[in-house]
Amino acid sequence: MAIAEKELFTFPGAREGGSSVEWPGTPIGASNVLTRTKSRTKVHDKAVDAKPGLFDKLVGSASRYMESEQGRRKTRVHDVVVHGIRVRAHTNSDHLIDFWVDNWFSPDEWQKASGKPAPTEPQVMVYAFGDLADEEEAAYYSREHDTVIFFNTSYYGQLKSWVLGAVGRVLADEYGIHSLHGAAVELSGKKGVLYVAPTGTGKSTSSYGLMKFPNTRFHSDDWVYVRYVYQTKDGRRIGPRRIESPDGPIQGYRCFRWLEENPDADVALVGLTPENDEISLRTSALALDKGVEAYTYISEKVFYLRTNLVENFPESALDLVKSKVENVPDVTPAFLEEHRQLLDDVTRLVMQADHQPTREHFERLGPEKTREVMARLFAFDNARAMLDVGPVFGQERVFTNPLEPLFVTSVFLLKRDFDDAVILERLSLERFMDRLLIGETPTGTREIAYNSYRATDDASERKYIDRLEQQANGQAAAIYPRLIAQSDVPSTLLEEFELFRAMYQAAACYSLNTVLQKDPQVRDKMEAVRLTMDLIANAVNRRPEQLRLTLRDYRGFIS
Repeated sequence: MAIAEKELFTFPGAREGGSSVEWPGTPIGASNVLTRTKSRTKVHDKAVDAKPGLFDKLVGSASRYMESEQGRRKTRVHDVVVHGIRVRAHTNSDHLIDFWVDNWFSPDEWQKASGKPAPTEPQVMVYAFGDLADEEEAAYYSREHDTVIFFNTSYYGQLKSWVLGAVGRVLADEYGIHSLHGAAVELSGKKGVLYVAPTGTGKSTSSYGLMKFPNTRFHSDDWVYVRYVYQTKDGRRIGPRRIESPDGPIQGYRCFRWLEENPDADVALVGLTPENDEISLRTSALALDKGVEAYTYISEKVFYLRTNLVENFPESALDLVKSKVENVPDVTPAFLEEHRQLLDDVTRLVMQADHQPTREHFERLGPEKTREVMARLFAFDNARAMLDVGPVFGQERVFTNPLEPLFVTSVFLLKRDFDDAVILERLSLERFMDRLLIGETPTGTREIAYNSYRATDDASERKYIDRLEQQANGQAAAIYPRLIAQSDVPSTLLEEFELFRAMYQAAACYSLNTVLQKDPQVRDKMEAVRLTMDLIANAVNRRPEQLRLTLRDYRGFIS
């Protein structure tokens, strides 16, 4: 006889007569919106351009709605600036427009925060409409038209990720700027620590965890932009955008290899400084012998992040419960019992917090209500909050200017593999690239560059890499050399890995396996996180040329 699975959390249903794609949940935070779709849509097509007539059909459907009586009444249009690219959204969703406005810099906010004028015209268009009877629940992307189209879904997480992917394609192709699913922190003054990682490996935990160290600044939680920059012979810094080669213009990500292969050339070049000022000069003015540098930039005005952050970072509890949230469920007695020890620990920490407003808030709630609130925040992995981290750390410890560069010295590829005893290792170029090409998540899913946000034909790319993997026949660090030897490599893969090659040249690159709780001497998850932060800080500050630490010897490196 089968044993019934325990129901751990629930979501209230839609209200009669209301929207079928979004509705209020049980109150928590400033607002709690539930979306019918709480992950990727059933239909998700990033290869619209390969299907003649599909783009016109989709835009036609959106246009007919916007021109209808209801569409004219409900459609809202709002422009934002995402790392210098203007994006225009059209939507009838109160929830999507609410989070969209909070998440990104408006053109006026961009100019105020960065000191640079916003572009006057959008380069990326977004259409997101719910409750359309003639359309299925779906998400579409066209690179040819730089357009994202969503029907009958209000889940902000997918919309955000697809827009970031669309902007990323423009930045890489036209500007040579790398868009990454990653997080960053400034450590020990001017040392930028960049994490590239799949979900569930400790990216957020690691970025927030480093803030325990003195002289740190919080940079980003989920998405970053990286510019690869050369020094000039007169001391300036410039990221190449366009080179007028004798064989025709070279643009975007293609510039880096061309400069390596033509170090003695003397042709016109247009590029951007780390502060986003455009400069024209000759390639002969570059000090190529000094190598390339990497600078990373924030993407969001306010962070859209998982509410389960409170599990490893209780200091965020008060700010989370004051934020707008998405898909925070109700919890059952079974959940409260199953997670009793963790809930007791987190409740104790927030009720005894050094931060007086936090302590007083949860003292007023009392222990039982606090336990329930904490449980709701981490019960569902895809519950999210729109969190301003300024109040959490103090504005002076947070990057708020979208064009303030952080100099990257160390890159960590995070993974969580309990079968691997190696904890921290400095990688060769081939192993670095192979890790990114295979991109295996903790659940075994293959995710190129640990980035499910990429606006590419995922199936075709995956098939191509699988073929290279078969040719490598299990040989370590053998996939990337085969990739660069192929003449038929997909342009999207070439674009991504040309930029990762520049990253490897610019920074020390490590593999970090976040499984220290496997160490018998580690008492709990909090101690595992603290020791992992010590490992990261030591690697960043000492920057060893060679490093390979296992569960047996990692403590010696820390001490």
